[in-house]
Amino acid sequence: MVHRPAPFPDNEEERVSSLEHLDVLDSEPEANFEDVVLLARSICDVPIALVSLVDHDRQWFKACIGLDVRETHRDFAFCAHAVLEPAKVMIVEDATQDPRFHESPLVLGPPFIRFYAGAPILTDTGHCLGTVCVIDTQRRTLTENQQSALLALARQTASLLQLRLLEREREQRSIDLEQALSEAIDRSLEAESSLKQAQRVASLGMLTAKLSHDFNNLLQVLSASLQMIQLRARRPADVERLSDTGLKAVEQGRQLVNQLMQGLRSDHPDPLGIDVCTKLHTWHDLLLRSVGDDIDLSLDVQNARACVYCDDVQLQAAVLNLLSNARQAMQNVGWVRVSTHVEQVSNDRLAEGKYLVLSVADGGPGMGKQIARKALDPFFTTKSLGAGTGLGLAQVQDFAAGAGGGVQIDTSPGKGTTVRMYLRILDTVPVSSGSLKAGAQ
Repeated sequence: MVHRPAPFPDNEEERVSSLEHLDVLDSEPEANFEDVVLLARSICDVPIALVSLVDHDRQWFKACIGLDVRETHRDFAFCAHAVLEPAKVMIVEDATQDPRFHESPLVLGPPFIRFYAGAPILTDTGHCLGTVCVIDTQRRTLTENQQSALLALARQTASLLQLRLLEREREQRSIDLEQALSEAIDRSLEAESSLKQAQRVASLGMLTAKLSHDFNNLLQVLSASLQMIQLRARRPADVERLSDTGLKAVEQGRQLVNQLMQGLRSDHPDPLGIDVCTKLHTWHDLLLRSVGDDIDLSLDVQNARACVYCDDVQLQAAVLNLLSNARQAMQNVGWVRVSTHVEQVSNDRLAEGKYLVLSVADGGPGMGKQIARKALDPFFTTKSLGAGTGLGLAQVQDFAAGAGGGVQIDTSPGKGTTVRMYLRILDTVPVSSGSLKAGAQ
């Protein structure tokens, strides 16, 4: 007679799908499953014990003791018959007397199976994946206690398979989360890099706009000087003085362009210890030309040797911006007073210390509290479209903060405006502190 393999169970496709879902076939040996076969062999007192999983065309051993192979063809598998009766332990006391197996190559040849007992490994849905089985080369049977123990080991094996699947899924989720985190970090770094680039572009745009504003102020000084030269062409002394003022404005413009080029190179002007009062005296004619002939400009500048850590080009630009704002507020007619004094500051707006206060006061219309609170914001302006950038006072604020101080605005409607720059006086080279907030008083 020819050996006849076991037929497929009715739920074969679902059963094999459940087995494949566990992702256990052809995996490496694992201690938990090795313990199962060790206990099965000991409890049943047999030489061979297996955790056998029945695939579509083979039986594969997740754990094996007593055999030197990891799988056999399904046609010869005793376990292929066991999955047909998943409700009980299948026992073959003598394979040579069982018509299902007496012609099997595993009975007629190595390992010369005589006794077989297999307890079904069942999923929660009732699919039989294989067996925990024991084999002997001698005819024998199992006691009820041994059968119960074998069933318990089969249930434990089913739990181990499910636990193994959950652990693999947890590991995969962990890998996926790590990958997602890595991708999120990469996106964050890319976004941070893009943000920094955007900030650099925005800073460069701000720098360009500020310098353009300051350069326009110098062009007005130069224009006024050239117009006066035309009117006084027959008075050499006046012409020389006015042309000197114009040349100084040109030099100031050259330095502003240099600042722009330094900004493009991500450099910054080199600050020095500046005697502000002496600088103001030196710039008298330039400041006078910046306001025009119809504005009465007075300088009340102390001769205190007050040294401030700043860039003199930026200092001059800040003063010209304040004079330009004052001139425009008064519509080119009125008075402006530039003054300085030394003040010891001890409040929560500035770091405690000694400051040079450079004030520019005008007899203009003044501002309401709401406008005064916004006056130092970049691009804030009350002028009509195209008549101003709103960067003059923002440049003054930035300069004062860079000099270790801040800006205060005192104004009210009908009473003019006084802008005070607080500039930290040098004892040693200072670190720039927080800026003083603008506030109308």
